[in-house]
Amino acid sequence: MVAVAIASIALISLISLVLTSLGMEEYARKMTEATMIADDRMKGIERRELPDPGQIEGLIDENDPSGFFFKQNVSETIIDGVRLVEVEIFWDKKKHSVALNAYMLKK
Repeated sequence: MVAVAIASIALISLISLVLTSLGMEEYARKMTEATMIADDRMKGIERRELPDPGQIEGLIDENDPSGFFFKQNVSETIIDGVRLVEVEIFWDKKKHSVALNAYMLKK
């Protein structure tokens, strides 16, 4: 009887550990994907003409409303012709996010 109780406690601890591990793996996967999306958006801005100051936001994929959401903010700096570009990617109903910032020179 004691052996069954000890085995049960060990099994419950092991299941809890596995569930926590799965949650952490999912979070790491989403963070990696969000970082790649932010990097792609930043590179797209670098390739095109620098946008005017302002903020835009929306879904990354219009066909997947439960997916990633972005916010892009472009603002002037004290240096003439240099703008601060901020790209933030949200997921899990905006509970989590990753952000990339860059100073870019207007062409």
